[in-house]
Amino acid sequence: MALTEELTFRLGDSGVILNTDSTAIPFVDIQKVAGLDSAPYRETQRDHEGTDGGFLDAEFERARPILLTGEVYADSSTMETYLDSLKADYAPSTTLVPFYLKAPGVPERVVFVKPQGCRYDWDQLRRIGKAGIQFKMLAEDPRVYTATLISVDVPFSAGASTGFGFNLGFNFGFGGSSGTDGTFVTNSGNRPTPVVFTITGPCNTPTIRDDTYGHSLTFNIILASGETLVIDTQYKTVKLNGTLNRRNTLVDPDWFFLEPGLTFIRYNAVSGAGSTMNISFRSAWR
Repeated sequence: MALTEELTFRLGDSGVILNTDSTAIPFVDIQKVAGLDSAPYRETQRDHEGTDGGFLDAEFERARPILLTGEVYADSSTMETYLDSLKADYAPSTTLVPFYLKAPGVPERVVFVKPQGCRYDWDQLRRIGKAGIQFKMLAEDPRVYTATLISVDVPFSAGASTGFGFNLGFNFGFGGSSGTDGTFVTNSGNRPTPVVFTITGPCNTPTIRDDTYGHSLTFNIILASGETLVIDTQYKTVKLNGTLNRRNTLVDPDWFFLEPGLTFIRYNAVSGAGSTMNISFRSAWR
């Protein structure tokens, strides 16, 4: 269920919602959030020999640490039970967990994290049903995504055509979102976002084309009817039927993300009548 109240947070799809407007105890009042600004950069500094100054390499981001600080309010007799539920929510996980947040004026967003537990002290505030608390998480992927997964189907186009003069002019001019042999997809964020392509056979030598920025991925493989080839540009994986590694079928790797704004994607193959390709992604922010 999506978050609807402003300035609320939830770990996982069924976790406790933090910072709700409700004052019915128990509840958590969040007072400070750290780690949702710019992610830390991976920096390397070197001196410029023979003159003043130096060089700074700061192209990539590190994992994003996130820390929520607040107060727990509960009946003193049920405080420990409520804290147990919070510790269970933020227990360590071997897999990434969605951390949802709702900021004013924008749709619900998500960061995929590994929780690192709750931190709180026992002090005399426990006598009146109050405790200071911190929730700690680490996002291996520092991107902040739209909570809604975008899924778009791309029609098959026979042959390995290039260029998009007609489609770009027509769709921009008249507001359309797809052409006869491709589809416009929109990354509404402010940074490139990874994408998962799923090609469903039958097809021979499928090709994915980013006509807007001139990228292409071609696979030397024949898919039977119903077989799928799943291409994940974030992890650079190619899997047949979702499990078997077929990255060796990729010809001249040209991995790409979806740039902010509109991108025209085309699906070609030597033959592939009846086949389809699905694009799955989330818009991404810094």
